[in-house]
Amino acid sequence: MDERPMTLIQNDAHVHRILAQRARKLAQSDDITTGSSDARELVTFKVGGERFGVDIEFVREIQPLTRELWSLVPCTPEFIVGAVNIRGRIYSMMNIAVYLGIPATFPGENAHTLLVRDNCRRRGEVMEFCLLSDAIPCLESISLGDVQAASTSVSTRAQNYIRGVTRDLLMILDLEKLFSDPGIIVNEDTGGDPE
Repeated sequence: MDERPMTLIQNDAHVHRILAQRARKLAQSDDITTGSSDARELVTFKVGGERFGVDIEFVREIQPLTRELWSLVPCTPEFIVGAVNIRGRIYSMMNIAVYLGIPATFPGENAHTLLVRDNCRRRGEVMEFCLLSDAIPCLESISLGDVQAASTSVSTRAQNYIRGVTRDLLMILDLEKLFSDPGIIVNEDTGGDPE
């Protein structure tokens, strides 16, 4: 398994070209649980004592979570850690462990944030938000043949958002389902609480 620290991803043409090539390559695979021996590159991170992975095509940027760049936001659901400022733009920051019902701790000094972006327009807008990581995220190449169905190893709630689990218990998030989930939208009427 190839694991190396992830450096800052910048939004330049070169990075977008590489990500587009990878996205086309990944789109050729019908399902992550097909048992194929193909490899997939994931950005992996830890939160709430669990390891998660997301397809690199969704990750726009990774930043250390310094106290000067983020703040708590009152009257938001528990899974919203706060708001983070990335180069003058404000994004909500989500703790995916809490959203999935896994106990988590307050962000520590090694915390990072992953800016993720939906590649499709939903409700007429591009969805972007940050995911909290308790440590420096890594880039890992996993074999799709090592991925098992999530139903055998995660809670019923988590099964809705986990595409599969590797033998070393890395949970692969289905960000497309998460992006389309109205439960992550926080507004005054619903409060955005998950079901």
